[in-house]
This record gives sequence, structure tokens and C-alpha cells, in this order.
Amino acid sequence: MKQYFARGDGKFIIKESSSPTPEGMVKVKITKIIPTRSDLDIFLGKADIKYPFIPCHMAVGLVSEERPEFELKRGAKVIINPYVVKSSKKTDTLSEIKTFGVDMDGFLSDFVFAPIENIIVFPEELKEEEAVFAEYISLGLSAINSFKIQKGDYVAIIGGSPLCNLIAQLTIYFQAIPIIIDFKKERLQKAKECGIYYTIDASKEAPIERVMEITGGRMAEHTILESEKGATAHFLFSLARHGGDCTIVSVNKYPNALEADINLINKKQLKVKGLSTGAAEFSSAVYILAQKFLNLSALVEKRVPLKDIQKHFEELKEHGFSLATIIEM
Repeated sequence: MKQYFARGDGKFIIKESSSPTPEGMVKVKITKIIPTRSDLDIFLGKADIKYPFIPCHMAVGLVSEERPEFELKRGAKVIINPYVVKSSKKTDTLSEIKTFGVDMDGFLSDFVFAPIENIIVFPEELKEEEAVFAEYISLGLSAINSFKIQKGDYVAIIGGSPLCNLIAQLTIYFQAIPIIIDFKKERLQKAKECGIYYTIDASKEAPIERVMEITGGRMAEHTILESEKGATAHFLFSLARHGGDCTIVSVNKYPNALEADINLINKKQLKVKGLSTGAAEFSSAVYILAQKFLNLSALVEKRVPLKDIQKHFEELKEHGFSLATIIEM
């Protein structure tokens, strides 16, 4: 097994390892990975973890061994659920959630061992480059389910990242109306390609006035913001109607610091929530993937071979994230 460890100083080191498959685990040959901002934070040494550390938590692969006791055939295509969940028996709720690639070594390896309960076989008609978006979809569902969405509701989404784009597509799935606000033309164009009718170019238009116009003066029932570099929470509150819901979503536990006038929360009687896990919605995300409702190919900016992983992360450090990159093993 070839494993890629982040040293915490902007460099990867490769280590070779060989060991038998632990009991209750499945050996998976990784085929596709999507890096996220948390992986870049780990690469740059900004995460509160012990280094060296293997990043990456969005991955799919192939079962590498026959496992009849689990009804798994060699070569079966699988999604690896990155969330390890412990439930409280007393309250039947999620009491502790840990994530591969965030709380423990992740999937940036040619082979990994994953618990059988985290292995999800997906149908042949679903492509690997689609299945690898499962975690983003689960986060999107968690964001939408953080409030009670109704048919015809307006959802203002601040940002056009792949996660925000998927939240907008899921909004349509639930028969509500998304509005994407961003200043990057490429992201706005991708949103239109994905069926998002209302897009606002924040570099040219006044988002508050435009949302007021789109909603007939009532503003958005729900607003969602991804905590990423350059994000501002101002629009999260100002685009919401009185008594509206506001959700801040982050792909990881190291969100960017946000500044905002919190007086608007009281003035408008807003409900504000934050979330950084899609654990409770992962099964639903796989179900929606199988329906082929979402346009995922439009979100892929480029594909990078594993051998260029060091160069790619250096480019991410310099230019940041725009759309999704698929690392091909």
C-alpha cells in the first residue's frame, strides 16, 4: 500500500505499508478522490492534528478481495462513507461523529482498509466520477433539512462552489426556488448549466435589491452560506426575510472566521444554525445519486493523476478552489 502523508509544511511524503486486512474491515483500491479545503488546510499545516497525516475523505474505489461473509465480490464498485458514527443507546441520537481524513487518517492512498459498515456498493449505471460526490450531497441535504423547506420557498445560497451548486440543485429537487450569489463568472455559468434559473453576479449587481426583486419584496425564506475563503456572513442575514432560517455549512471542522452584524439576527428574529457533517443524510445522498437527478459532470473542473498530487496542492495553495478536481488513481 502506497500512502501519501501530509507533513504539515506543504509537502507530501510517500510511505509503503504491507499488512493483512484487519477483522471487520474491507480492503479497497481507491480509484477517485475529490480534495476539499480541509485537505488543503491539512497539507499546509493549519489543522489541529498530529502530523504526518493522510488527508482526503471523499473517495470511491473497488473491493480488492473476495469477501463472501459480507456478500462483497472482488471488483465491486463502492463509496466509502467517511463518517464513523457512535449512537447513544439511551436517546437513539448521534452522540459522536468522527471523519476519515479529518479526525483520523484519510483515503489518499492506493489501497485503504475501511469498516464494513462504511462500505456502500453502488449500481453499475452510476459512474465513479458521480458517486465520489456523495459526501457533498449528504452535506447539502443536511443544510436543507436544517430548516423546513416548503414548495415554492426561496433559498438564497451565498457562493457557487460545487457544494453550493449541489444545494441549489437539491432545492429544485424539493420543489423550492434557489438563488445563487457569487462573483465568479465560471461558477455562475455552471449554475445556469445545472438548471439554476436565478443567479446574481455580486461583482455587477446589488444582491439585496436583486433578491428583493426576484422574491417580490418578501426576501428569502432560507439562506445558506458555505464557510470558505472570502465568504461574508452579511448576505446570510440581509437576504433573509423576517423570521427566516440561516445556515452556515462547512466541509470540515476548520471553518474560516466570519464577520457579520449580528444585530440583524435579533432585528429580523432569524434562526441561525451551523453544520459540518452529512452523517445523518449519507444513505439518502446515495439514494438521490442513483436517481440521476443531479448534474455532476458540470462541477468537475479538471482531472489530475495521482503522480501530480504535490503540484496540484501547490496550485490550490496559490489559487484556491473554484470547481471540483477529481484525483484519478
